[in-house]
Amino acid sequence: MQETNLYTVTVPPMMKALTALSGILDKTAAHAQSKQLEWHPEGMQEEALLNSRLISDQFPFIRQVQVACDNAKNGVARIAGIEAPKHEDTEKSIAELKARIDKTVEFLKTIKPEQVIGQDARKVSLAFWEGKEMTAFDYVTSYLIPNFYFHVTTAYSILRSNGVQIGKGDYMGEMPFTD
Repeated sequence: MQETNLYTVTVPPMMKALTALSGILDKTAAHAQSKQLEWHPEGMQEEALLNSRLISDQFPFIRQVQVACDNAKNGVARIAGIEAPKHEDTEKSIAELKARIDKTVEFLKTIKPEQVIGQDARKVSLAFWEGKEMTAFDYVTSYLIPNFYFHVTTAYSILRSNGVQIGKGDYMGEMPFTD
């Protein structure tokens, strides 16, 4: 049985969710291609999907993916007390979003459990909290995990609402069944 700690509740599940999101992007690309109009071959369908929103006051799909990636890399880096890589928010295609996810997962793979385990009391602060801080444990359980999955779920929901043929299995990703 695996011990539960800040590493096991952040790094592996976030890598799994981002990998599933990358797979969803593959289905999104296929969907966009199947709906492409002959008279507009420059990717109108893909662009429309990338800029879709559930409602006007929420981020579009492309930003949901960017924020999910930022939550994963920046959140884990804060807990580990290290600098996260910077990713410019310049993605304009599914391929570029997949590359961002890949870079994020590659960074997460560099995080060793011992960098995160035992950091529960580390103080974490974000610029928009204006002088407030919380422990890494509270940050992970009250903010990081809910916020990460909010953006992954919203990205999924945007695609579903636009007719991309994805389901719960796509969202859940591979299951760690025993033999």
